[in-house]
Amino acid sequence: MTNAVMNPVKTFALIALGLAIAAIGIYVADADDAPGAAVGGLLLILAGVVLGIGAARNRLPVWAARTAFAVGVAVAAFLAFVLHQVVVTAPLFPGSQGVPSVVDSAPPPQYAVAVERARQLVQAAIVEQNLPGVSVAVGAGGTVVWAEGFGWRDVAARAPVTPATRFNIGSAASAVADSVAPLGLTNTGSDPVTDWSPSHLGEPEEDFPLFTLIRHVVFRPLGLAPDQPLKGNRATFYVPRSDDDPVRGRREMYMRDMACCANKTAFYSTPSDLVRFALATNTGGVNGELAGGTVMSLTMGRDSMIVVAVTSNMANANTSSLALRVGDAF
Repeated sequence: MTNAVMNPVKTFALIALGLAIAAIGIYVADADDAPGAAVGGLLLILAGVVLGIGAARNRLPVWAARTAFAVGVAVAAFLAFVLHQVVVTAPLFPGSQGVPSVVDSAPPPQYAVAVERARQLVQAAIVEQNLPGVSVAVGAGGTVVWAEGFGWRDVAARAPVTPATRFNIGSAASAVADSVAPLGLTNTGSDPVTDWSPSHLGEPEEDFPLFTLIRHVVFRPLGLAPDQPLKGNRATFYVPRSDDDPVRGRREMYMRDMACCANKTAFYSTPSDLVRFALATNTGGVNGELAGGTVMSLTMGRDSMIVVAVTSNMANANTSSLALRVGDAF
């Protein structure tokens, strides 16, 4: 009698637990764009499927239970990876007016109209390319007249880009490095690559997947392990998931993506320092590449003598085109 009463209770409890675990898996796959989120979601959904089928297997023929398991695995895989793909390709900002920005200081009155035109161009480009963050500075008359950061320097932590945010400028280091000390560029220099990827993403010493899963599934929803941006006002870097197109999704840059960095160092700068460098050296134009794509551009108009520096924390950002358009706005 007791077993007859307990079996339905046990079955109900297992089904409820299976549904709860599967729901958590869907949450992980749908709410997190970190590397491994789709796999973590898949494993949790599969655990829910196994529990659900285990609860019902005594009431099903063997062939039916096996068929249900196979179908469950297929559905779980499809659901986890499709949901995760939707997350990483979803627009980071609802529209150009929804792109947050932080300005250094109000521009001189004679540039106010030009700055507003340029600001709209930058916000539109961020939405069009689905870029996490962009920072811009413009120099004229021998000084920086406008500096503003747009979007997020870290997507998960929602940490904003500011004019002081440091961006890895990749291959442009060879053009700028020798001028750092003579010009006193205080926000330009080099760091160990590990400072830009402290969790060693993509390397054997990266955090064990189970620890990462527990942090994302258990601690973070409870507010016990909130995401933190990189220290030192560094921008977290991202690369496109496919086709070198940021619109089709992103992932955090692995350490091996920074293989171009000499002596395992990352050379960084801010647009304001890059403008000061160009004004002092009369440099025409420089593009910086990282992980096979452009991450910064520096241009100087031959006639107007307007200097524009644009940096992004997304490889394959079209910074060169944006820099030219910002210059035309002035």
